[in-house]
Amino acid sequence: MMHAQTAPAYSSTRQAAVPPAARSSAGAHHPARPFSSATGIAHRPPRQRRSTQRLCVRASAAEGTSSSLAAPIPTRLNTIPHERSTRQYFYRDAVSGVLSAVAAGETRMVARCTIPELNTEFDVYRIGTLLEMVRELATALAADGRTVKVCVQQALGQGVFQGMPLSLNGVMRIMNQMDWGEVKDRIQLGNLGAAEVDSADAFVLISPQNIVGHSVLPLLGEMAEAAGAAGKPMILINPKLGDIQSAGGVMSVRGRQDRLDFTSTFVTAYHFRLLYKGVMMHPIMGALRHTYGGPWEVFRRVELGPGKEEYQLIASFESEPKSPQITDAFRAAWAKAASC
Repeated sequence: MMHAQTAPAYSSTRQAAVPPAARSSAGAHHPARPFSSATGIAHRPPRQRRSTQRLCVRASAAEGTSSSLAAPIPTRLNTIPHERSTRQYFYRDAVSGVLSAVAAGETRMVARCTIPELNTEFDVYRIGTLLEMVRELATALAADGRTVKVCVQQALGQGVFQGMPLSLNGVMRIMNQMDWGEVKDRIQLGNLGAAEVDSADAFVLISPQNIVGHSVLPLLGEMAEAAGAAGKPMILINPKLGDIQSAGGVMSVRGRQDRLDFTSTFVTAYHFRLLYKGVMMHPIMGALRHTYGGPWEVFRRVELGPGKEEYQLIASFESEPKSPQITDAFRAAWAKAASC
């Protein structure tokens, strides 16, 4: 069973808390508890909210639900370590979304996948899984004849104030020892900055992130400008570009809008994250998925019996849904399930 940190699973900017209205689903490792009207939504009718987005709610897969999935989402995602087939599923899914965005001419892209082994907030985070996904993406880009540079940020700051994120420490050394397959001659390794752009045709940046006292955005900004001017695609893998409170006016209120405007210039080529109940990392209630050119899809995890489960599509949105919209989608699905 996976043990997670007690940090909130959903921040106000990226996560969506599922309300305590449903008690019908236990976690992947616990037997399902029977649904009771005392803990359901019978006594708490869902509050109607106005939404500016189109919302399509479906009760179950048996009612003709369709999605952009090429294959069903793997189950038992709280089982650590993940099965190799589970990892390969998300590698292929992410690579497919990124390649679609590159083919469409995008030059600034974000691919985000935060299953437990790729979530730095979990104590089961595995850098090997992240680097395997990066290798799949880099080799797929290089297969078309491109020279691909895989970049990891350098230490920020100077002297005793120099540092880098713990999750990236030692990554360059590991990459130097990796097997890049038949396209190894077209794979380069580098850091962040405009000086890295001239020698490659595409760039994969591994989890760029700010640290206390220093922002990575200046390096990222100059590299994005140089790559965009040359028409070269740049893909950020699981970036963490939110402000970190620091002294000396670094990442303060001043300039915050400019930082937000810059990060918004990156289009989402792929997104997959699990949805949990409240602030706990257990149980898994569902998932939010998006691949370039398709809708944002909300899936509900449904237990079919002992050790059996599946993810059913319950809602789709034209753009990334906010927390209240995801919550309303779950409430609607629970209400339909209760009425059957």
